[in-house]
Amino acid sequence: MRALITGGAGYLGRHLARKLASAGTPVTVLDDLSCANSRLDVAELDHPNIRAVHGSTLDAGLVSTLLGSHRIVVHFASVVGVEETIRQPVETVRNLQGTLNVIERLTDTHVAVFGSSADVYGLHSRVYDREMREDDLQVFEHAGVNRWAYAKVKALEELLFSTSAARVMNIRFFNCYGPYMDQPYPKRVVPQFVGQVLRHEPLRVSGDGTQTRTLCYFQDLVDGVAAAIDWLAGQRGRVDATINLGGTETLTVLEIADAVQRAAIELGLIEQPLPVETGAQMYSRPFDDGWHRVPDIRRARELFGYEPRVPLAEGLRRTLAIHHRSAVHESR
Repeated sequence: MRALITGGAGYLGRHLARKLASAGTPVTVLDDLSCANSRLDVAELDHPNIRAVHGSTLDAGLVSTLLGSHRIVVHFASVVGVEETIRQPVETVRNLQGTLNVIERLTDTHVAVFGSSADVYGLHSRVYDREMREDDLQVFEHAGVNRWAYAKVKALEELLFSTSAARVMNIRFFNCYGPYMDQPYPKRVVPQFVGQVLRHEPLRVSGDGTQTRTLCYFQDLVDGVAAAIDWLAGQRGRVDATINLGGTETLTVLEIADAVQRAAIELGLIEQPLPVETGAQMYSRPFDDGWHRVPDIRRARELFGYEPRVPLAEGLRRTLAIHHRSAVHESR
């Protein structure tokens, strides 16, 4: 079967495309390159089994043509980054139209994976004192808090996929990190800390830094998506599943900053820890940033044997080492 990946020039999309193509699956990557970090001229997409298309899911005719010739559909196209979604709520919501274009053309012969987010749980830890489970309530602040536009759109997109004719899996990703993620414009916590360490700048933290996040190395997530596709393709009849996909190591943001610095010291990139500034990562609109994000991944384990394999310390060392080599090469 041929695979279509929308938003496939993004970080997870390009690595998933490479994994599928290397296994013999013909892949078409569709991306409008609206994200500053998305590119089609990257090594991951340089493969004879990968075709890159510069276009948008908002183009209904293009989407119809592509879905007609692809039985596997992975929908990753989305506005990316907290600040981006805060500043562009209209564009964030407009993504729904692209999703509708995909949904309306899915049939019972399609296998469809939707790239959702842990953000759909919202202020989960204000209600629950445990890990996030797929059937838990989704808790958001009022409509005046732009922070949650992205999460509400993702939740609606999950609903749309769940009501489609295809065999569906909604995947809620938890805090991906890895080499070259969000480059050259860091948007998420680990890429921001990595850039600050390599520039020998203070690490800037949002809030007091006691909020927890569960990090997962990109390759574990890519392997998980590929396993989910294989599992869906092997099912008969209607399938509508929602799963968490993430790591097992949960740290406060302050502990993440410390882990990044320890890895940098081990690699000789810095001699001693840099200052850590709390309340310094500011956004254009205020919001509650004190919630925790910890996944329950039992469902993914039970369905297709998902298990993250790269320990956080090793993943951070790999990420920092590759970024450092790249910076040294570019400076020559």
